[in-house]
Amino acid sequence: MSNTDTINLDSVIDVQNEHYRTELVALFKSCAMNTIVAEGEKTIDEIKLLAKNGCKQSLYITDKIDEKKLIQHEAIPSIKLENLLLVDDETKDQIIDSNGLMKFEHVLSCNQEHVPHLQLMNTIRKIRETKYFGVDKCVSYGAYVHRYVLSHSDQRQWFRDALFEFVIGLSSVLGRPTDAYAQFAVEVQEELLMNAIWDANPKLQEVDRRVPIALLPQETVQVEWSFDGTHLAIGVRDSFGSFSKPTIYKYLKFLFASEKKSMIRLQQEAAGAGLGLFMVLERLSSLIVTVAPQKSTEVIAVLNLSTSPKAFSKKQRSFQFFSV
Repeated sequence: MSNTDTINLDSVIDVQNEHYRTELVALFKSCAMNTIVAEGEKTIDEIKLLAKNGCKQSLYITDKIDEKKLIQHEAIPSIKLENLLLVDDETKDQIIDSNGLMKFEHVLSCNQEHVPHLQLMNTIRKIRETKYFGVDKCVSYGAYVHRYVLSHSDQRQWFRDALFEFVIGLSSVLGRPTDAYAQFAVEVQEELLMNAIWDANPKLQEVDRRVPIALLPQETVQVEWSFDGTHLAIGVRDSFGSFSKPTIYKYLKFLFASEKKSMIRLQQEAAGAGLGLFMVLERLSSLIVTVAPQKSTEVIAVLNLSTSPKAFSKKQRSFQFFSV
Protein backbone atom coordinates (compact mmCIF):
# COMPACT_ATOMS: atom_id res chain seq x y z
CA MET A 1 0.00 0.00 0.00
CA SER A 2 1.44 3.39 -0.99
CA ASN A 3 0.92 6.76 0.62
CA THR A 4 -0.56 9.08 -2.03
CA ASP A 5 0.16 12.14 0.11
CA THR A 6 3.91 11.82 -0.36
CA ILE A 7 6.18 12.23 -3.37
CA ASN A 8 8.87 9.86 -4.60
CA LEU A 9 12.39 11.01 -3.81
CA ASP A 10 15.61 9.64 -5.30
CA SER A 11 19.16 10.36 -4.19
CA VAL A 12 22.50 10.72 -5.95
CA ILE A 13 25.51 10.27 -3.64
CA ASP A 14 28.75 11.90 -4.81
CA VAL A 15 30.80 11.59 -1.62
CA GLN A 16 34.55 10.98 -1.44
CA ASN A 17 34.60 9.94 2.22
CA GLU A 18 34.03 6.19 2.06
CA HIS A 19 32.62 5.94 5.58
CA TYR A 20 30.05 8.68 4.96
CA ARG A 21 29.15 7.13 1.61
CA THR A 22 28.51 3.68 3.09
CA GLU A 23 26.43 5.14 5.90
CA LEU A 24 24.35 7.25 3.50
CA VAL A 25 23.55 4.26 1.29
CA ALA A 26 22.32 2.27 4.29
CA LEU A 27 20.34 5.21 5.68
CA PHE A 28 18.57 5.96 2.40
CA LYS A 29 17.83 2.28 1.87
CA SER A 30 16.04 2.29 5.23
CA CYS A 31 13.96 5.21 3.91
CA ALA A 32 12.96 3.23 0.80
CA MET A 33 14.79 5.65 -1.48
CA ASN A 34 16.26 4.80 -4.86
CA THR A 35 19.95 5.55 -4.31
CA ILE A 36 22.67 6.00 -6.92
CA VAL A 37 26.38 6.26 -6.10
CA ALA A 38 28.27 8.25 -8.74
CA GLU A 39 31.35 10.43 -8.97
CA GLY A 40 32.78 12.98 -11.37
CA GLU A 41 31.03 13.42 -14.70
CA LYS A 42 28.95 10.30 -14.03
CA THR A 43 26.69 12.30 -11.73
CA ILE A 44 25.51 14.38 -14.67
CA ASP A 45 24.66 11.25 -16.69
CA GLU A 46 22.84 9.67 -13.74
CA ILE A 47 20.75 12.80 -13.09
CA LYS A 48 19.87 13.04 -16.79
CA LEU A 49 18.78 9.39 -16.68
CA LEU A 50 16.63 10.01 -13.61
CA ALA A 51 14.94 12.93 -15.37
CA LYS A 52 14.42 10.84 -18.53
CA ASN A 53 12.77 8.13 -16.41
CA GLY A 54 10.29 10.58 -14.95
CA CYS A 55 11.97 11.53 -11.65
CA LYS A 56 10.78 14.99 -10.63
CA GLN A 57 12.90 15.56 -7.53
CA SER A 58 16.14 14.18 -6.12
CA LEU A 59 18.67 14.78 -3.38
CA TYR A 60 22.22 15.40 -4.56
CA ILE A 61 24.66 14.77 -1.69
CA THR A 62 28.35 15.60 -1.85
CA ASP A 63 31.25 16.49 0.46
CA LYS A 64 32.99 18.87 -1.94
CA ILE A 65 32.06 22.00 -3.89
CA ASP A 66 32.31 21.74 -7.67
CA GLU A 67 30.54 24.86 -8.94
CA LYS A 68 30.88 23.92 -12.61
CA LYS A 69 29.18 20.59 -11.99
CA LEU A 70 26.39 22.20 -9.96
CA ILE A 71 25.67 24.62 -12.82
CA GLN A 72 25.51 21.69 -15.24
CA HIS A 73 23.07 19.94 -12.92
CA GLU A 74 20.85 23.04 -12.89
CA ALA A 75 20.66 22.96 -16.68
CA ILE A 76 19.10 19.48 -16.73
CA PRO A 77 15.39 19.99 -17.48
CA SER A 78 12.37 18.43 -15.74
CA ILE A 79 14.06 17.58 -12.42
CA LYS A 80 14.47 19.58 -9.21
CA LEU A 81 17.62 18.92 -7.20
CA GLU A 82 18.01 19.56 -3.48
CA ASN A 83 21.77 20.09 -3.12
CA LEU A 84 23.17 18.88 0.20
CA LEU A 85 26.77 19.48 1.30
CA LEU A 86 28.38 17.43 4.07
CA VAL A 87 31.14 19.18 6.02
CA ASP A 88 33.31 18.30 8.99
CA ASP A 89 36.14 19.91 10.96
CA GLU A 90 38.59 19.19 8.15
CA THR A 91 36.53 20.82 5.39
CA LYS A 92 34.26 23.52 6.84
CA ASP A 93 36.78 26.39 6.75
CA GLN A 94 37.46 25.62 3.09
CA ILE A 95 33.85 26.37 2.10
CA ILE A 96 33.46 29.79 3.73
CA ASP A 97 34.50 31.87 0.70
CA SER A 98 33.45 29.51 -2.08
CA ASN A 99 30.97 31.05 -4.52
CA GLY A 100 29.59 27.55 -5.03
CA LEU A 101 28.26 27.62 -1.48
CA MET A 102 25.27 29.60 -2.77
CA LYS A 103 24.25 26.54 -4.79
CA PHE A 104 23.51 24.45 -1.69
CA GLU A 105 20.17 24.49 0.11
CA HIS A 106 21.49 22.27 2.89
CA VAL A 107 24.86 22.22 4.65
CA LEU A 108 25.05 19.54 7.33
CA SER A 109 27.90 18.86 9.75
CA CYS A 110 29.36 15.41 10.24
CA ASN A 111 31.44 14.51 13.29
CA GLN A 112 34.01 12.45 11.33
CA GLU A 113 32.29 9.32 12.63
CA HIS A 114 28.68 9.66 11.48
CA VAL A 115 26.49 11.63 9.12
CA PRO A 116 23.69 13.58 10.89
CA HIS A 117 20.95 10.94 10.85
CA LEU A 118 18.12 12.92 12.43
CA GLN A 119 18.59 15.96 10.21
CA LEU A 120 18.77 13.84 7.07
CA MET A 121 15.61 11.95 8.03
CA ASN A 122 13.79 15.21 8.81
CA THR A 123 14.90 16.66 5.47
CA ILE A 124 13.60 13.64 3.59
CA ARG A 125 10.31 13.81 5.49
CA LYS A 126 9.80 17.51 4.68
CA ILE A 127 10.45 17.05 0.97
CA ARG A 128 8.37 13.89 0.66
CA GLU A 129 5.38 15.31 2.52
CA THR A 130 5.82 18.84 1.09
CA LYS A 131 5.23 20.17 4.62
CA TYR A 132 8.04 22.52 5.54
CA PHE A 133 6.88 24.82 8.33
CA GLY A 134 6.90 24.00 12.05
CA VAL A 135 9.43 23.02 14.73
CA ASP A 136 7.88 19.54 14.98
CA LYS A 137 9.91 18.59 11.89
CA CYS A 138 13.20 19.54 13.57
CA VAL A 139 12.92 17.40 16.70
CA SER A 140 12.20 13.74 17.38
CA TYR A 141 8.73 12.51 16.48
CA GLY A 142 6.18 12.95 19.27
CA ALA A 143 7.82 15.90 21.03
CA TYR A 144 5.18 18.37 22.25
CA VAL A 145 5.05 21.76 20.50
CA HIS A 146 4.20 24.93 22.45
CA ARG A 147 2.53 27.45 20.11
CA TYR A 148 1.98 31.17 20.68
CA VAL A 149 1.14 34.35 18.77
CA LEU A 150 2.83 37.71 19.38
CA SER A 151 0.67 40.71 18.51
CA HIS A 152 2.51 43.55 20.30
CA SER A 153 6.22 44.32 20.58
CA ASP A 154 5.88 44.68 24.37
CA GLN A 155 4.98 40.99 24.60
CA ARG A 156 8.64 40.16 24.01
CA GLN A 157 9.21 40.45 27.75
CA TRP A 158 6.60 37.76 28.43
CA PHE A 159 8.26 35.51 25.85
CA ARG A 160 11.66 36.08 27.44
CA ASP A 161 10.40 35.19 30.91
CA ALA A 162 8.32 32.22 29.76
CA LEU A 163 11.11 30.62 27.72
CA PHE A 164 13.64 31.18 30.50
CA GLU A 165 11.39 29.39 33.00
CA PHE A 166 10.68 26.63 30.50
CA VAL A 167 14.38 25.85 29.99
CA ILE A 168 15.15 26.18 33.71
CA GLY A 169 12.49 23.52 34.25
CA LEU A 170 14.42 21.11 32.02
CA SER A 171 17.17 20.75 34.63
CA SER A 172 15.38 17.73 36.09
CA VAL A 173 15.31 16.11 32.64
CA LEU A 174 18.97 16.80 31.86
CA GLY A 175 20.23 16.15 35.38
CA ARG A 176 22.20 19.40 35.66
CA PRO A 177 21.58 23.16 35.99
CA THR A 178 20.21 24.79 32.84
CA ASP A 179 20.73 28.47 33.64
CA ALA A 180 23.27 29.00 30.85
CA TYR A 181 21.09 27.16 28.31
CA ALA A 182 18.11 29.28 29.37
CA GLN A 183 20.03 32.52 28.83
CA PHE A 184 21.24 31.37 25.41
CA ALA A 185 17.72 30.34 24.39
CA VAL A 186 16.27 33.71 25.44
CA GLU A 187 18.92 35.59 23.44
CA VAL A 188 18.24 33.44 20.37
CA GLN A 189 14.49 33.99 20.60
CA GLU A 190 14.91 37.75 21.14
CA GLU A 191 16.98 38.12 17.97
CA LEU A 192 14.48 36.10 15.94
CA LEU A 193 11.59 38.17 17.28
CA MET A 194 13.35 41.45 16.51
CA ASN A 195 13.87 40.30 12.94
CA ALA A 196 10.26 39.13 12.55
CA ILE A 197 8.66 42.24 14.07
CA TRP A 198 10.78 44.99 12.50
CA ASP A 199 13.20 43.76 9.83
CA ALA A 200 10.69 41.62 7.95
CA ASN A 201 7.95 44.29 7.93
CA PRO A 202 8.59 47.00 5.30
CA LYS A 203 6.50 49.49 7.29
CA LEU A 204 8.55 49.09 10.46
CA GLN A 205 12.13 48.76 9.26
CA GLU A 206 12.95 52.43 9.98
CA VAL A 207 10.80 52.73 13.10
CA ASP A 208 12.48 53.40 16.48
CA ARG A 209 12.45 50.01 18.19
CA ARG A 210 12.14 51.63 21.59
CA VAL A 211 8.61 52.71 20.67
CA PRO A 212 5.99 49.99 21.45
CA ILE A 213 4.21 48.71 18.35
CA ALA A 214 0.81 47.00 18.11
CA LEU A 215 0.81 44.62 15.14
CA LEU A 216 -2.10 44.33 12.76
CA PRO A 217 -3.73 40.86 12.49
CA GLN A 218 -1.86 40.23 9.24
CA GLU A 219 1.44 41.24 10.87
CA THR A 220 1.39 38.96 13.93
CA VAL A 221 4.31 36.65 14.65
CA GLN A 222 3.99 32.94 15.36
CA VAL A 223 6.30 31.43 17.97
CA GLU A 224 6.93 27.74 18.70
CA TRP A 225 9.11 25.82 21.16
CA SER A 226 9.73 22.09 21.38
CA PHE A 227 12.11 19.90 23.40
CA ASP A 228 12.66 16.21 22.64
CA GLY A 229 14.99 15.32 25.49
CA THR A 230 18.12 16.49 23.68
CA HIS A 231 17.28 19.29 21.27
CA LEU A 232 15.44 22.54 21.97
CA ALA A 233 13.88 24.05 18.84
CA ILE A 234 12.73 27.69 18.79
CA GLY A 235 10.74 28.77 15.75
CA VAL A 236 9.64 32.28 14.78
CA ARG A 237 7.49 32.91 11.73
CA ASP A 238 6.55 36.25 10.15
CA SER A 239 3.92 37.06 7.54
CA PHE A 240 6.09 38.69 4.87
CA GLY A 241 8.52 36.20 3.30
CA SER A 242 11.12 38.90 2.64
CA PHE A 243 14.26 37.20 4.02
CA SER A 244 16.86 37.63 1.26
CA LYS A 245 19.18 34.89 0.05
CA PRO A 246 22.38 36.99 0.43
CA THR A 247 21.49 37.62 4.08
CA ILE A 248 20.77 33.94 4.62
CA TYR A 249 24.16 32.95 3.25
CA LYS A 250 25.97 35.56 5.32
CA TYR A 251 24.47 33.80 8.34
CA LEU A 252 25.63 30.49 6.88
CA LYS A 253 29.21 31.73 6.81
CA PHE A 254 28.93 32.73 10.46
CA LEU A 255 27.76 29.25 11.36
CA PHE A 256 30.73 27.47 9.85
CA ALA A 257 33.71 29.78 10.27
CA SER A 258 36.10 28.41 12.88
CA GLU A 259 39.53 29.57 11.74
CA LYS A 260 40.41 32.64 13.82
CA LYS A 261 41.08 35.04 10.92
CA SER A 262 37.79 34.10 9.28
CA MET A 263 35.92 34.66 12.54
CA ILE A 264 37.42 38.13 13.01
CA ARG A 265 36.62 39.17 9.45
CA LEU A 266 33.05 37.89 9.65
CA GLN A 267 32.48 39.66 12.95
CA GLN A 268 33.60 42.90 11.31
CA GLU A 269 31.20 42.25 8.42
CA ALA A 270 28.41 41.54 10.88
CA ALA A 271 29.01 44.80 12.71
CA GLY A 272 28.94 46.71 9.45
CA ALA A 273 25.74 45.03 8.31
CA GLY A 274 23.99 45.31 11.66
CA LEU A 275 23.49 41.56 11.89
CA GLY A 276 22.71 40.94 15.57
CA LEU A 277 22.34 37.23 14.96
CA PHE A 278 26.09 36.67 14.88
CA MET A 279 26.54 35.98 18.59
CA VAL A 280 23.39 33.87 18.55
CA LEU A 281 24.58 31.72 15.67
CA GLU A 282 27.69 30.69 17.58
CA ARG A 283 25.44 28.79 20.01
CA LEU A 284 23.24 26.88 17.58
CA SER A 285 23.31 23.27 16.46
CA SER A 286 21.14 24.05 13.44
CA LEU A 287 19.56 26.99 11.67
CA ILE A 288 16.62 26.17 9.40
CA VAL A 289 15.17 28.94 7.23
CA THR A 290 11.96 28.38 5.25
CA VAL A 291 10.72 31.12 2.93
CA ALA A 292 7.44 31.33 1.06
CA PRO A 293 8.29 34.49 -0.95
CA GLN A 294 6.06 37.47 -0.13
CA LYS A 295 4.06 35.28 2.26
CA SER A 296 6.07 34.01 5.20
CA THR A 297 9.56 33.39 6.59
CA GLU A 298 10.16 30.90 9.39
CA VAL A 299 13.52 30.75 11.15
CA ILE A 300 14.09 27.78 13.46
CA ALA A 301 17.07 27.70 15.81
CA VAL A 302 18.00 24.35 17.31
CA LEU A 303 20.19 24.05 20.41
CA ASN A 304 21.69 20.74 21.48
CA LEU A 305 21.24 20.76 25.26
CA SER A 306 23.41 17.67 25.67
CA THR A 307 26.40 19.85 24.75
CA SER A 308 28.20 21.77 27.48
CA PRO A 309 27.45 25.52 27.17
CA LYS A 310 31.21 26.16 27.13
CA ALA A 311 31.52 23.93 24.05
CA PHE A 312 28.66 25.55 22.09
CA SER A 313 31.00 27.57 19.86
CA LYS A 314 33.08 24.45 19.00
CA LYS A 315 30.31 21.98 18.19
CA GLN A 316 29.08 20.77 14.83
CA ARG A 317 26.48 22.94 13.11
CA SER A 318 24.07 22.60 10.23
CA PHE A 319 22.16 25.00 8.00
CA GLN A 320 19.12 24.42 5.81
CA PHE A 321 17.19 26.67 3.47
CA PHE A 322 13.84 25.80 1.93
CA SER A 323 12.12 28.03 -0.65
CA VAL A 324 8.53 26.81 -1.04
